[in-house]
Amino acid sequence: MIKKFVIKGISKKFKGLQKLKPQKTPSRFTKVLSDTQVRANQRKVLGDIPEAMGLSSRSIGDLASDSIIIRTANKTFFKSLKTDLKRSRSRTATGIKSIRKFRPVSKLAVQRTKNKGAIQSLERATAKEKTVSNQTSEFLKGRFSTSFGSKISKRPLRDGTKLRREGDRIIDYQKKLMKDMGF
Repeated sequence: MIKKFVIKGISKKFKGLQKLKPQKTPSRFTKVLSDTQVRANQRKVLGDIPEAMGLSSRSIGDLASDSIIIRTANKTFFKSLKTDLKRSRSRTATGIKSIRKFRPVSKLAVQRTKNKGAIQSLERATAKEKTVSNQTSEFLKGRFSTSFGSKISKRPLRDGTKLRREGDRIIDYQKKLMKDMGF
């Protein structure tokens, strides 16, 4: 147990270290479905899986499951985005009307609030899509798969960086060597 002590001379609000309360245990654990249960779920949704040369029935079932996961996730995403945008736009409009009664509102402020509401509704729709795709993939595959709607974007390197120029120089040199050798 951590004892409470007071450090003098730092701050009046700082009362020392305190023991943390115990954390809540998760109420729902992820279940691992057996192979037979996964096949039964796939058969229930997809019907009989056809045989194909060079592919196992499990991989064909996974491919068909992926297409169903994408379809259901997209349907959920666009449906929730549409309703959420309507709600956000009406809320923004009523808020702007009520504020304009007392003081003028600039066009830039209106545009910012509209963008903020649209971004929030997009985030909510993406979260719903991710939960639906996780639930569907758990049902059909027995495991979570990466959400197809979520994209990880990385900032591109600037063209004129020293590292890029050095890499281009090395590649050009290798091309010249290969050309000299007759390749």
